[in-house]
Amino acid sequence: MGMSPKRKRRVILAVAVFCILLVLCSGFLKEMPVPGPEQADVTDAAGKADLARLEDGRYTPDQFGFSGGTGKVTISCPEVSVQDGRAYASLVFDSGFYSYVKVGGRTYEGVNTEDTSTFEIPVRLNQNNTVIGCTTKMSSAHEISYTVFVYIEAKDSKGSGAKASAGDNGLSPSELSKTAPKIAGLTFIEETEAEYAVNYKIFHYEGGITCIETDPQTEEDTKILRYLVAPADAGIPAGLEREMTVIRRPAQREGEAAFHAYAASLPVLAWMEDSGQWKHLALTGIEEAEGPAKEQDAVFGGTYDDVDYKALVKERCDLAVMPAEILPAEGSASRRGKYTETLEYCEELGIPMFVDLASREKTKEGQDEWRKVYEIIFGCGEVS
Repeated sequence: MGMSPKRKRRVILAVAVFCILLVLCSGFLKEMPVPGPEQADVTDAAGKADLARLEDGRYTPDQFGFSGGTGKVTISCPEVSVQDGRAYASLVFDSGFYSYVKVGGRTYEGVNTEDTSTFEIPVRLNQNNTVIGCTTKMSSAHEISYTVFVYIEAKDSKGSGAKASAGDNGLSPSELSKTAPKIAGLTFIEETEAEYAVNYKIFHYEGGITCIETDPQTEEDTKILRYLVAPADAGIPAGLEREMTVIRRPAQREGEAAFHAYAASLPVLAWMEDSGQWKHLALTGIEEAEGPAKEQDAVFGGTYDDVDYKALVKERCDLAVMPAEILPAEGSASRRGKYTETLEYCEELGIPMFVDLASREKTKEGQDEWRKVYEIIFGCGEVS
């Protein structure tokens, strides 16, 4: 028995109405905002209310940093706007080949010139934000992941001045800090003071993070060496690695946390023996090592001035400890070149390099006190 004409018209009408409603609903859902940074109040990573009091307007970031990419493109953030308690950053890539960026699942198109690509995106202030940029400079469009950190101090004024990168913290390149370095995104707790040693400073921050500064004490143009030691899962502001070497302590691995370190420093090897910390030694830089060091079955990774990088990679090296002798000597261009070459190779392999300057101390008490530095790096001391 067939459907009556009247009933057939009703069915067709109902289907038509359903299709119209479906189109309208899909359009409405498409316009709904995707949960992301733009839906959050202007607060910092700790959820403090200070930044939430920022008035609507335009601000100059007190600090900006980024990480990721191949290193060929630089990102800057000249301005942040606050609207209804939400922050939007103006990101400028120094390449005109970026067609769009993605944040929180949404795509944002920008303005391109011959040399720049500018985008306005939602961000959470004072914490890391993931941004995916699409570049068309390669043979085909390619998406690259970046992490950006936009910092504004909690205060009434509208920023204190633009800084192009996270590397401008007012740190002296030639002198140890007299007070704790002000590192955007980190909260200082206390300093571990040295009683005899004069060539290092130790500053502790919340989250088990420590800044170590060391002074080469040389006539050459060698800058203060700075290291940021942190737990494996600690959040570190993007771009900070451009200013100091970041050393992350390893996570638990086969029941205990231990580095796969290459050590070419005799004071550090002596400390490992005295403190029973051989578990951190995977490769030695001392040829034909004798005594306890030899008994640890550590692989010979070449001397400090002739490192066997293949061995470091094979042994999954995650920390290289060098002696002070690797630093440039007065009037020695070849030594300067070797230091730079070794540092660049380690950076390319993702291996942080620490230079042990205990031997530069003028007193035995000062040399011995460098154990405080070793304990912090290897995570076996009392770290605040």
